[in-house]
Amino acid sequence: MIIDYKLQTLRVNLRSNSKRIMQDIAERLLGNFSLNNNVGSEICYFCGVAENLTKEHVLPKWTFENCTQKFFTTDVNYTNQTYNKTTIPACRNCNNNLLGNIETYITKLFNRVNLKVTYFNLFEIDNIIRWLELIEYKFQVLEIRRKFTKAKSADYIPYLANIPISIMRESIDYSPTKAMAQIRTAQKRITTKSKNNNRNSLLVLQTKNKDFHFFHKMNEFIFLEIPEYKIALFYFYERSFEDTQTAQNEAKKIVENLY
Repeated sequence: MIIDYKLQTLRVNLRSNSKRIMQDIAERLLGNFSLNNNVGSEICYFCGVAENLTKEHVLPKWTFENCTQKFFTTDVNYTNQTYNKTTIPACRNCNNNLLGNIETYITKLFNRVNLKVTYFNLFEIDNIIRWLELIEYKFQVLEIRRKFTKAKSADYIPYLANIPISIMRESIDYSPTKAMAQIRTAQKRITTKSKNNNRNSLLVLQTKNKDFHFFHKMNEFIFLEIPEYKIALFYFYERSFEDTQTAQNEAKKIVENLY
């Protein structure tokens, strides 16, 4: 199938060029501590090339209905960022050919299924997981590139302004080393083909809500509610479960707290 080839090509590209990509990320981490911020030219974060770069949306535009007003709030400095401007560099081939085909495949899956009477097969479940893991990786890269600048309703502090948001998170103890480790973990997920142990970590639910909802905790979980397809997804990135009921119970606690 075409989707197999696209996913395999993406895995091979990322695995083969991981060293170059991580070097760029390391340079940006160190450069962001300097007021001069001398970092190199942009590269694609999926294959490492520096030519024909485009802007890859971290969340595909169709998920938030291409609305320019919808935004999320960063839990580090509590500033808002619209989804349509939340992008990372990707070359034209990775963006339009590989990632674009994966997104087309996912939308066709969502459009075809009616959760009242049908469900996804294991092959499709695995590919939904792969798609969500790509989103996690893109968020990891985004937070390395975004600067703290200042907290909302707080004074500007010059020595904090250039620090990447990724290392201002309490969960990783303000450590650049741990921020790098999290990106490597996200890369490893993408480049690992088998998703057998992750299937119970994905919950696909029917929703009647008319509004798009999203929340996400780095390297832990993601929730996406996509009204166009009457589908809500909850996925645990790190945790595996013996059955979906246990995963559902854990997800319910999180949703009740954050929704």
